[in-house]
Amino acid sequence: GLLAAAALAAMVFVFTRNVEAYREHALSLRRNFYGSLRVVESHPGPLETRALYHGVIEHGAQFLLPPRRARPTTYYGPDSGIGITLRECFPGPKRVAVVGLGVATVAAYAHPGDRFRFYEINPQVIDAARSLFFYLRESPARIDIIPGDARLSLERESGPPFSVLALDAFSGDAIPVHLLTREAFSLYRSHLRADGVLAVHVSNNYLDLAPVVAQLAALAGFHATLVRNHSDADELILPADWVLVTNNISVLENPAVKIHALPIASRAGLRPWTDEYSSLLQTLKALQVH
Repeated sequence: GLLAAAALAAMVFVFTRNVEAYREHALSLRRNFYGSLRVVESHPGPLETRALYHGVIEHGAQFLLPPRRARPTTYYGPDSGIGITLRECFPGPKRVAVVGLGVATVAAYAHPGDRFRFYEINPQVIDAARSLFFYLRESPARIDIIPGDARLSLERESGPPFSVLALDAFSGDAIPVHLLTREAFSLYRSHLRADGVLAVHVSNNYLDLAPVVAQLAALAGFHATLVRNHSDADELILPADWVLVTNNISVLENPAVKIHALPIASRAGLRPWTDEYSSLLQTLKALQVH
């Protein structure tokens, strides 16, 4: 009895400490159908930061004080695949679509005359990005936020084509497979300019999605290049894998792209994903299925 009571007390203590650690520095805690969101703030000071977490996965961070506040961070640094594309490859006024809002970090690359269109299924993410971060409110571009499922929204739209369409919805544990199918890629192609870029963020702890994207790109008649940048803790930059899908030679031959490019390894037995067929088992990093 005494041993059981001691074990129960220890379990309660550990649980309490875990809850306290989870809530520590939390500026906002939210939960809905799509999971739990937490906005965490660092200690005050000139390098104070704010970050958004969905469960344990970070979905963006920002310095709070100028001039650092305007800098793109985490998976969207200047040498990331999306960073190079937006920073160097489309100098004129551009239309950019982003599937997955996060804290809207990519809006840091906007210039006057640009139009950025974000698609986000989780209304609490939209609220957090608008109210607790600065990328949206300080962007010089015209910003549109489209709530709901991105693919359904794109299927209903018939506006001018995009220069860049970024897919940023695959870093969590449960990925929206319907955004990575042959039919979805056909839809993306219909919304891209002939020289446009489909940029797919494939950083994931468990899944190797680059071969899936490369296979779908080839079927749609595109080249695919994997771009991986290095981390920089001082600038809040994380290593990120982006697959750039395009036939734009100036993008494929861009020196920064070529410096950071890596080969995309093929996976034996991998079949193209469609609306009728997909298999996450074949993409597991820890378990190679042949």
